[in-house]
Amino acid sequence: MDVQATKKTGNGPIKSTSSAPYTSRVGEPKLNTSKSLDNQKFKVRCHSGNSVHHELASESVLLQIEQRIRREGREEMWVSLQVKCDEKEDGTLAVQVVLCNPDWDEPLRIASIQSNPKNGNAAEPVLRCDLNQKEL
Repeated sequence: MDVQATKKTGNGPIKSTSSAPYTSRVGEPKLNTSKSLDNQKFKVRCHSGNSVHHELASESVLLQIEQRIRREGREEMWVSLQVKCDEKEDGTLAVQVVLCNPDWDEPLRIASIQSNPKNGNAAEPVLRCDLNQKEL
């Protein structure tokens, strides 16, 4: 193991031999399909600048991204993007992408991506994508 990759020195950034996350393709197929993951509905991986890599799996997820804005002369953090993941009553797994703007009356859903892993019907698409905008 490369000692520089595991030890931080005061002479600059940590040197890493890892290719993640910046040289990985979006949607890179690194799926673990072992039986112990059968109950996982969603998985989230997060790489944020110099922060530590975060990974979680859960039955539902709400990811909110905030950014600094100036409104009425004051700076504040505003949730500008939400990704909501949950299971519907019929077993469909849904990922909703929602934009929020302080100038809008309502948030705007810009995408809904759905799958039904329990449905063995090969005629249906693996992922159904709805890109129609919808006020929430």
